[in-house]
Amino acid sequence: MPINFEDEVKLFMVFDILGDTLRSGPLQWCVKRERLEDVKNHILDLILIYKIIKKYLPDKLDSEKIIDYIICHDLPEAITGDITKFQGVSQEEIDRVTQSAIDYLVSRFNGVMDLRSILSRFEDKEDIEAKVVTLIDKVHSATTFLKYQTESEIDIDDPGIIPELAPYVNMAKDQGIDVGDIFYNYHSKSLKITDDECIKYGISFQERDTIVNAVRGFIGEFYKQKLDKTLLDVSSTFPAEAIIYKRS
Repeated sequence: MPINFEDEVKLFMVFDILGDTLRSGPLQWCVKRERLEDVKNHILDLILIYKIIKKYLPDKLDSEKIIDYIICHDLPEAITGDITKFQGVSQEEIDRVTQSAIDYLVSRFNGVMDLRSILSRFEDKEDIEAKVVTLIDKVHSATTFLKYQTESEIDIDDPGIIPELAPYVNMAKDQGIDVGDIFYNYHSKSLKITDDECIKYGISFQERDTIVNAVRGFIGEFYKQKLDKTLLDVSSTFPAEAIIYKRS
């Protein structure tokens, strides 16, 4: 008897919506680029960042949990869109519509994936794996803007930049820095695991330092290459015979 994949296909199509859901940050900053990052791009980048730094993280981390969190943590945005605090929407309202989306996803698709457990554990930062994904998520917010800023100067005088970002625009002007610097500094400060969280998650201070150093090391190198203008030179070393059919 054939398996009924009706719900599985519907959930796949919910994920597919994330490919058409643009991340809000670049829109709010009026990034001038032909193709901006969508939420699917974001999810894939987080998986790749985790796979890159995994060998530097404690072995006790549950990789399956981490991948589940990465894949599902922004799934509600297929319904709500990518809402940020810089859009003039209160945190209470963001929480309300997000919970409504989670409730729907759980009631509709929990038989396909254990969304109730995955989304609940992640939202509550219940374990160290959820915390690690949160740290990687912050890293990616910064690396996205480091990349965009390196590709082309973001005009902080653009009148289309939303008013809620004015404090960061003024900071850039006062300090003579760019949007990439703003995002690097802003998110780097939040890459930490407190002593209380160590107790909560049952990890040692040494394990905490190992995790934080790996995450900070990745974003630090990204920033270094932005500063020395080598971030975008990777394609210059591609073998010529391999790119003759590549579409421009």
